[in-house]
Amino acid sequence: MNTLLLPCAGKSNRFPNMKPKWMLTHPDGKLMIEKALEGIDLKVFDRIIITIVRPHDEKYEAKLILEQVFAHNPKIEICMLDDFTASASETVAMTLEKMNVSGSFVIKDSDNMVAAPIPSKIRNAIVGYDLQEHKDISNIPGKSFLIVNEQNIISDIIEKRIVSNIICLGVYMFENAEDFKKAYRELKNKEISGEMYISHVISYMLSKNDAVFEAVMANGYNDYGTLQEWKEVQKKFRTYFIDVDGVIMKNSGKYGKTNWSNNTTFLEDNVAVIKKLQDEGAQIVITTSRTEEYRPALEALLSSVGIKPYAILMGLNHAARVVINDFAPTNPYPSGIAITLPRNGSIKDYLF
Repeated sequence: MNTLLLPCAGKSNRFPNMKPKWMLTHPDGKLMIEKALEGIDLKVFDRIIITIVRPHDEKYEAKLILEQVFAHNPKIEICMLDDFTASASETVAMTLEKMNVSGSFVIKDSDNMVAAPIPSKIRNAIVGYDLQEHKDISNIPGKSFLIVNEQNIISDIIEKRIVSNIICLGVYMFENAEDFKKAYRELKNKEISGEMYISHVISYMLSKNDAVFEAVMANGYNDYGTLQEWKEVQKKFRTYFIDVDGVIMKNSGKYGKTNWSNNTTFLEDNVAVIKKLQDEGAQIVITTSRTEEYRPALEALLSSVGIKPYAILMGLNHAARVVINDFAPTNPYPSGIAITLPRNGSIKDYLF
């Protein structure tokens, strides 16, 4: 039996004055815990266990929300612990005992998305990411690092110290739950100082030659582990309301020699910026005073330069446009931003 564990019993201290981070809403509308399951083939698993704590349930309705989110997935089980744990390894050990987990299992962090192959016959392995191939990783000193030999065998895993070019992505595979529980109990009895990470348990198993762990390389990764990384995700997925005449196309009006019927001149630098934004995840909403009769022609023009709008609002008043939105710690101030360009001006002069 294969089991997937997602430990969510920490206090989320790095996300102050917010819900537990795994309950935060991604810009696409899914909760972070849902994003954490993307990239993993869930068909491999017989059970999927999410471990939460009673204080979060009492304050934020955590269990109810999980039941609503995953109502369509009968594999999802919720393990409720009475209080916060001291570490992810303690959360895992308590979950294995309370939920009677046996056989092979995988631990997956709840604050990232990892696209990685999980075999149906799970072996001891850790999912890594090669920094030489992927240059856009943030908070590198805060990662754990894998030391891997030429046979792809892991000799050690080190926390918060750059000792190789391969970072650990928080996906750990174990052939047998009993092996983890045994190593955790032995290491706990040694009363090590500080938090006992999953990596410490694995490093201990490696030092005793109790197990062999392979490195499995991921082919995709999005990190939500710190507040700054979460804000960067929110920034990429902003919604931009962008006018047509004078912003996307050289300004024209309904009448005159060059008008809405025949104007095909784009402001190429602005088009490039808009395409970059949409490629990174932004929603583009086109706003214009052009009336509905011009929609088919406008759609064709935008398509011809690769702009794929989420929506086109036609027939708006030829007047100031005001965006009103609420802000909160989860959608921080300013949640509504206005940029007023000189006619036919450059977006990047104001946006970047």
